[in-house]
Amino acid sequence: MQVNNTVVVDRGNRPNMTQRVGLRTYFINDGAYIDPYEISGVSVFAKSATLSPNSVLGANNNITAVPLMQFGASGATRPVGAENSNKFDVTNYNPALTASGIYRIKQGEYVVVFDQTLALSGFDSVNNVQVAAAEASTVGDYVDMWTVKLAEASDYQVFTNNFTLNEDTFFTFVEPLLLTTSNKLLNKHVRLGEKVDLKITTETTVQNQDILHSVQNIFKESVITDATLEIRRVNQDLHFDGPFTVSSFSDTAATPTSNPVTITQDNTLILNWDTTTIKDLVSFQNGTFGSLTGTYSVQAKYTLLNELIISPLFYLTVS
Repeated sequence: MQVNNTVVVDRGNRPNMTQRVGLRTYFINDGAYIDPYEISGVSVFAKSATLSPNSVLGANNNITAVPLMQFGASGATRPVGAENSNKFDVTNYNPALTASGIYRIKQGEYVVVFDQTLALSGFDSVNNVQVAAAEASTVGDYVDMWTVKLAEASDYQVFTNNFTLNEDTFFTFVEPLLLTTSNKLLNKHVRLGEKVDLKITTETTVQNQDILHSVQNIFKESVITDATLEIRRVNQDLHFDGPFTVSSFSDTAATPTSNPVTITQDNTLILNWDTTTIKDLVSFQNGTFGSLTGTYSVQAKYTLLNELIISPLFYLTVS
């Protein structure tokens, strides 16, 4: 994934001790993504230190132990709807200057970057101490604890996630690595007016026969990067022009103002597509587009080690 044009390794992508790790979390209430009223902070502990809840939590669900790393938004706690909400803006992320902040990617989706490439530090206001992420620079299991208020009148809650820093991500081979991928679009039918996640799965195969299966299995976990999708309207009516690009590869690149493609741990590509925006295309407004319903094509483009892969065209119906 990218945070303000900076590549970071998602927690599920087998990060090691020398990388920028994106600790992303989603807040969901009653089946919908929501922004919590307040995010007090994000604390990182070794998992072994949290086996007993009272070793890190006080009576009011507040974190009392000194963490290995603490993230905050420069004194701000309200991610939206307040004057200081811009301090959560993802465009503020800069590895050299603002690496210990909390950033809002979009509604209900937030990230902190656990950066092992620099002397990352944060301030623990509860214990009034400066903490350094270098304390968590060893292989092992860790937790990131998010202290939040979901609503103004609610109590503080602590949500705990897990991540692991690995050491078995380095390999040497005596011949070029032969990787092939096969993609499949799971969506076949979309109704006009829906806002849906387009999902393209990726099957990765290592063709080298002499590589151990234990190593081959690692490449089934997020080996692809820099994914983008393109959606086009396929006109079968000869009276209209086409095809028309509805969303281009550049539109879905990971820039601060775009709707970027998400890559899951098993190499599935996800793009949230709002079909209500089709009517805003100039080609539709000038009458050359034709009906909004009909056949659309979806194509993926992504990086596989040193290769740039463009998938076949997949088709779906908008009705």
